[in-house]
Amino acid sequence: MHLLVANSEGEALRLLGAQPIGVLALGAAVSGDRAKRLLEEADSTPGAETRLNLVLAGGPDPTLFQDLIDRDRIFYLSQEPVPAADLMALLRSAGSRWTAAAQRGDGDERRRIVFARRLLAATQAISSQRKPEGVSRAAAEAVEEMLQAERGYCLLYDPATETLWEPPRDADLEEERRESAAVGLVSFVVRTGRPLAIERIGSDPRFDREADDPKARGDERFAAVPVLGPDGRILAVLAAVRRAEERGFSDEDVKGFTLLAEQAAPTFAQLRLAEGDAEGLPVAALFREEAVEHHNVGLRGEGDVLRVDPGWMRWTYRLLVFVLVAGLLFTLIARIHDYAEGPAVVRMGGRNDLTATADGTVSQVLVSSGERVDAGHLLVRFYGAREAAELQRIDHEFELQLINRLRDPADAGAQQALLSLRAERELARSNLAERELRAPVAGVVSDLRVRVGEHISPGQSLLSVVRGESRPTVVVFLPGQYRPLLKRGMPLRMEVQGYRYAYQHLTVDSVGDEVVGPAEARRYLGEALGDSVQFAGPVVKVEAHLPSNTFEAEGKTRSYHDGMVAQAEVRIRSERVLVTLIPALKAFFEAREGTDDA
Repeated sequence: MHLLVANSEGEALRLLGAQPIGVLALGAAVSGDRAKRLLEEADSTPGAETRLNLVLAGGPDPTLFQDLIDRDRIFYLSQEPVPAADLMALLRSAGSRWTAAAQRGDGDERRRIVFARRLLAATQAISSQRKPEGVSRAAAEAVEEMLQAERGYCLLYDPATETLWEPPRDADLEEERRESAAVGLVSFVVRTGRPLAIERIGSDPRFDREADDPKARGDERFAAVPVLGPDGRILAVLAAVRRAEERGFSDEDVKGFTLLAEQAAPTFAQLRLAEGDAEGLPVAALFREEAVEHHNVGLRGEGDVLRVDPGWMRWTYRLLVFVLVAGLLFTLIARIHDYAEGPAVVRMGGRNDLTATADGTVSQVLVSSGERVDAGHLLVRFYGAREAAELQRIDHEFELQLINRLRDPADAGAQQALLSLRAERELARSNLAERELRAPVAGVVSDLRVRVGEHISPGQSLLSVVRGESRPTVVVFLPGQYRPLLKRGMPLRMEVQGYRYAYQHLTVDSVGDEVVGPAEARRYLGEALGDSVQFAGPVVKVEAHLPSNTFEAEGKTRSYHDGMVAQAEVRIRSERVLVTLIPALKAFFEAREGTDDA
């Protein structure tokens, strides 16, 4: 046994083409798809028919090599490399078989046996079918298997209509294929009864894509043979197509192809396709078979006059005319409205939100929620010991300097010190006043948010004082693209969240001049309400007054509260149904009305 080692696929193909190789073993360096491609390319080298192939790193998917296994082109397949001792045993066994076959000189005999087995299996598969669809499908699959073709076709010949017919085989053929027997390479086979083999299908002037190969690109290999009946008439045509990069059909291939057609001929003859009877090829006729049969049998008696009662037809016609006229009037009169929708927030009128102006800790809360207070009433006191001590110190120094001034009225230093201490005392008093929060107006304390000991930051909301004499308002945020269409006086409909169908019909009082982003809209609502509303993009602010502090929902009277969230919509325009269906009419109606439909 003489071993040759190749370091690459190219070197392996060179060695295979230079001399006969009995055993080809592919190790871990050539695995999976690479191993399959190398075996397919090696099939075109000398001695490929008798060579024994070992694939020692086929990978986790053995079905990748199923085609080669079915063609007896693999002696042994392993997903991963085997141990060295087992590998040597495989090589010795394969070498012994190849040597014995070479000594007997039965390479041709082996090929004939393999071909005979495939031919027998294909003939059995075809003969097991009883319907034209099954026979055509089995014959096409046999062509692909026997000739190692990319595509195989079986076209059934119908002499009554001079057509070649292929029933649907799979999902790619949604319906049967019927082609004239007067065009294409397959028609040439029908007319002459001779097989043919074409190197490049697109270069032959007889080629017709629809008849010969609907999937052809033009550079494929093509072969076709006739299926002849006992009387020499054409029953069908078998066609095979190979890819351009594959080898062409040799005389030996055509001979085997013809043998397949001869072995399958009895099955086609049994179908009686040439006569096109009811059990065989369906004939595309002008009349239904039942009608022809009835005509052949003849009428048994005279038929009665066909009578149709016109009463229901007249009513149906009138109903259809009425529906048509009503639909036309509806499209002319009815209108479709376009609305701008967005979130809304209820704000109570006369509300004053009080916020902290400086850092501090709450030392006293002198009011409670719902308590009525007067203007200037002390509400919250912050810790101010440092400011009070500073004011006391300044007052004490001021009194000392005042005593010095009274003792010596001419003392300029004492006078200057009094002026400076007077300014410092006013500042200290102002700082101490900032540690107290007083009511700016008379009203009712609402939304109390602070407690004793809580640390407060500047700008933090503390409480609210509601005067109660103003009507509540609703602030609506509509999509910014509708700003040019919005104007004061438009009708607005609001539905408070949680109270379905409790609609409030209002009128737009004001529309914002600018379109703002979500961040600016949240800033307008404030820290307390900014997160309660979601904005999808730029918005414009619209305001409307509520008629009262209450609303009706579910048969009961409810009160509005500051911060309640609602959904509001404003009708911005409307147009006729007919204009919606036919936009080209919009210019005509706008010209007649002279204004926007909104």
